[in-house]
Amino acid sequence: MITSFSQQAKMKYTLEELKSKPKQELIDISLDILKEKQPSLVLNSDDFETTAWKNGTEILIKFRRYIRFIPLNAEPNQYYDITINLITKQILPFESGYNFSFYIPSEEDKKKLNFIKQKTDFQKDPYSEITITENMDYYWISNFSKTSLNKFFIKKGNRFKSAIMQNTFSEFRPKAVLESIYEQEEKIQFFDEEETTQKTKKAIIEMGITLLKEKHPSLIFNLDDYESNILGDSKNTLVEFKRIIRYVPFRTDPEKRFSYDITVNLNTNEIAPFDDYFKSEFYIETEEDKKAIEFIKKNFGGFSASFENTIHEGEKDYSITSTNKYSYGKYVLNKETGEKKAMLQGSYVPMPAPNGFEDLNIFTEINN
Repeated sequence: MITSFSQQAKMKYTLEELKSKPKQELIDISLDILKEKQPSLVLNSDDFETTAWKNGTEILIKFRRYIRFIPLNAEPNQYYDITINLITKQILPFESGYNFSFYIPSEEDKKKLNFIKQKTDFQKDPYSEITITENMDYYWISNFSKTSLNKFFIKKGNRFKSAIMQNTFSEFRPKAVLESIYEQEEKIQFFDEEETTQKTKKAIIEMGITLLKEKHPSLIFNLDDYESNILGDSKNTLVEFKRIIRYVPFRTDPEKRFSYDITVNLNTNEIAPFDDYFKSEFYIETEEDKKAIEFIKKNFGGFSASFENTIHEGEKDYSITSTNKYSYGKYVLNKETGEKKAMLQGSYVPMPAPNGFEDLNIFTEINN
């Protein structure tokens, strides 16, 4: 167990004095500060990786949890790591100024973790971020390392294990120093080139459809109208249903904003746009809309899911816009004759990525 307390917690060190101390002594000082300010907290050293960091003004000790377990009814804004500033003696997340809670595993959580560990071998990799999110029937597991992402699930009853998502990165991801790093993950799309992963993708999409029907049984949902994708980061698995054609009926209020897409979070059971704080009206096509869309398809042709296709119905024409990050097209289709006219077509030159600003206050790791 990590437990230590001495007079060091009450002492004030200058930056230069701290810089002259070895890593282990800096860790001991941080533990003394933690014990003084959070006396009831007991950390298990086997659960954490301990690192030391410095820059021109501060020295930080970071206790990073190897495995983050998110229970079924977890509290919001829950933190798993601890960062101690040896200069200011501030301890995050306890003194962040926000209503964050620090995760302490219950006895029930420990049993569940042991169940999962029997099925999966978790290596204590200093670059690996392992997140386990409990769902009603499954445990969703993400292993996010500096070069790869691996996501899979384990069924609670029979320990069935299946891969969902695997990806590799061309560049090493930097080791996280502060908690805000974990909120900057980009979601990665799951591709299904092999037959085995195709089956898995279909199963995950079916889980999204099942949850959608359970929460919104009256919703009429035709899967053929949508492109289905699976996205994920180390915390969430999302099933995204992106509407291929976005139809705006004649005389729709110009201030009105329809939502056309559905995103099902299989970890939190939230469904956008229905569970969003800022709710917009979800578009449901009428019989008249269906007839209009069939007329447009017959005379205009098919619509690709790789484009965002928007149709505005006018008094005499349909205005059609198809765009993606590479090209765009604007067309007009006569409502009576079905005659098509291309108004505007073109392609985009990809914008170069901006150069990053040099962070003069960046932290470097103390290794000895």
